[in-house]
Amino acid sequence: MQGDLNSLLNRKLGDELDRREFLKLSATTAAALGLAACGGGNGGAGAPSAPTGKDFKVGVVLPYSGTYQDLGDSITKGMKLYFSKAGNQASNRKIVILQEDEAAGDTSIPLNKTRKLVEQDGVDMIAGIVASPNAVAVRGYIDQNQVPTLIANAGANALSRAAKSPWLYRTSFSNWQPSQPMGKVLNDAGIKKLTLVYSNYGAGIETAAAIKETYGSQVVAEVKPPFPNTSGDFSPYITQINQSRPDGIYVFMSGQDAIAFLKQAAQTMDKSIKVYGSGFFVEQDVLGAIGSAAPVGAITGLHWALTLDNKENQQFTADFKKTFNKTADVFAVQGYDTARVIVDALIAVKGKTDDKQAFMNAIAQVAFKSPRGPFRFDSHSNNVVQTVYVRQLINDPQLGYTNKVVSSVPNVTDPGPAQ
Repeated sequence: MQGDLNSLLNRKLGDELDRREFLKLSATTAAALGLAACGGGNGGAGAPSAPTGKDFKVGVVLPYSGTYQDLGDSITKGMKLYFSKAGNQASNRKIVILQEDEAAGDTSIPLNKTRKLVEQDGVDMIAGIVASPNAVAVRGYIDQNQVPTLIANAGANALSRAAKSPWLYRTSFSNWQPSQPMGKVLNDAGIKKLTLVYSNYGAGIETAAAIKETYGSQVVAEVKPPFPNTSGDFSPYITQINQSRPDGIYVFMSGQDAIAFLKQAAQTMDKSIKVYGSGFFVEQDVLGAIGSAAPVGAITGLHWALTLDNKENQQFTADFKKTFNKTADVFAVQGYDTARVIVDALIAVKGKTDDKQAFMNAIAQVAFKSPRGPFRFDSHSNNVVQTVYVRQLINDPQLGYTNKVVSSVPNVTDPGPAQ
């Protein structure tokens, strides 16, 4: 699969909000325009004047169907929430987003959607992309055509390493980041026999490799459901897990695959097996769909948690819930931060983006206090530097099933290109 990713290097939700969502966002905007401390970016009190400059068009390519459609929805909502707080403008330019469905399973689709946004719709930049193979597929076009791009989810390590591009920065994570620190957690917990369970594509493969860097005991099996698992049947894979007789499992799955797996595992997986994983596996989007099938006590690593106790996260989660009647998740945070990077960079260049290199330089310098904690880019990898939180899944009397932070690893930086 990694070879497939490397070879690729060489070769609607709708454009507008529905009326209900528009009204909610309008109310949020009216309340938030003067909140410079929240990062609105325009500064000062009161509503800014209507922008008179050329629209700044953001081409958003995200999954609005299939296994990862909930991820795409959350990222989009996070972006729209932050843009709303900024008055949907920056430096006299109205910010307009044009959305395309990333889809899954055929990397030509996001590539064609990206090309359409750039060549037909005339967008100023691209943002989004959830699946690692899709991000790798668009990278060549982005680099060759010098299209400013922010990856809002896809974690393919190559994008921060051999395939790093000066036109592409990542506001989410590399696949290495959330899991490489977790090997020590497994060691400290006394897990002597580990079974790796991961969706069999680039992100899952790279997650497994990251764990092996720091886990010091025996990997007894690797269980690899297909991605996406269109049958929805994980029983053969749960049987493999049980037969491997591990002390614990470490899982990478997300979206609909994680939901289906956990519902079935609650019924048939050996209860003595301890559950660990990349935090996407039990993130809020999944927990909201599985109810009592949640594996209480599971330990996962991720760069955010709903319960993270900082004022930026408290404000963000409250605003997100109020605006969309939906509990925030890490994907919403990534969308929110992506939008902030765009706004802050536009302000830094005073809205002048004809000099695309200057705009990318401004993106590289953006730093702020995010709901996830300190946010900044590493110039060596063009990837965000962040804290990885070790989280335990609990059933909170008020929040329901959610993840409590039990420890953290600050300043986790992807290794970047080999020297």
